[in-house]
Amino acid sequence: MSADLGPLADRVPEALRAGAAYHVPQPPNLRAKLDANELPFALPAELRTRLGQALAEVALERYPDPNARDLRALLASQLGVSGEQIVFGNGSDETIAFLIAAFSAPRASTQFGAARMHRERPAAVLYPVPSFVYYRIAAIAHGVEPIEVPLTSRYELDEGEIERAIETHKPSVVFLALPNNPTGTLWRMDFALELAARHRDTVIVSDEAYLAYSGKTNLGALAQHENLVVMRTLSKVGMAGVRVGFTISSPAIAHLLEKVRPPYNLSSLDQRAAIFMLTEASGWCTARAAEIVAERARLAAELAALPGVEVFPSEANLLLVRVTGSGKATEIWQGLADRGIVVRNFDRPGPLAGCLRITVGTPEENKLLMEALRALA
Repeated sequence: MSADLGPLADRVPEALRAGAAYHVPQPPNLRAKLDANELPFALPAELRTRLGQALAEVALERYPDPNARDLRALLASQLGVSGEQIVFGNGSDETIAFLIAAFSAPRASTQFGAARMHRERPAAVLYPVPSFVYYRIAAIAHGVEPIEVPLTSRYELDEGEIERAIETHKPSVVFLALPNNPTGTLWRMDFALELAARHRDTVIVSDEAYLAYSGKTNLGALAQHENLVVMRTLSKVGMAGVRVGFTISSPAIAHLLEKVRPPYNLSSLDQRAAIFMLTEASGWCTARAAEIVAERARLAAELAALPGVEVFPSEANLLLVRVTGSGKATEIWQGLADRGIVVRNFDRPGPLAGCLRITVGTPEENKLLMEALRALA
């Protein structure tokens, strides 16, 4: 970076200098895209035609509705909440950044000596690892310290360690992915509520991106916990290209997040497409998600039958597998890529060594995957 930026390099935080941009490799002969946890089914032709007609009516010469009023009213009605509790983001990535930016005041001062001198520390956010990579990216980008609490060897949450880390580091925000990505693990839902009750000066985020595949939510407890935030996205239920995420929280938190939200962050096309999908195509999306849940069980059993492959339990639309043998997972990943099948490779030193993350695809894609894996084995 120093050679590229010259003297500007000193202006870049060290953690950002040491990091790498998010990169998604794509083989030229793509046959099965199983690396991004999308719903793999394309809209049927009839729905595509009607969606196209709806989008053709959008006034592209005008700025989007900055408050997304129609989409807000629809979601509020469907979720049984007030519209002022919802804050929209360009995917859940942006809502994560909103939360970190809004609660980025320095942590409580440290007192020492008779003079009771004070020294402030940067704000911190806390999350388990391995988990969603953007928690760390957003923290570093906002100059906030990331506090990472390791999961157990089986990728379960160490609740005691989370509690101790909160007491020690006093984070402003705690992110819990329920279910977790990239492991697919669904931790105890009530733990987020217990944290919210015990640490009222900390924002506890129940990140429910994969709700459609787990069926579990903390939304019903929102009224009892003023510091609880439920985070959702439409990206995992057939709308990854629409890029609509949102938080549901107390009005006080929502009003604060609105202060850091760009006024036109959801395009007119995204707003209209989301409304169409949530009304005209909601039944189709729900049915396809149910198909993925059934495919998940079948694919997990087939993967577990392969020699040297361990499959971890999942409540998301993904399966984390560990392959026995040093470098074997990377070898398999490359062999799949050579055959036009893309999965996510986590085979590097650390808690995910030897692991691949596989999105549950269509029956046809899963068949291609298993045929390739058997050939590679």
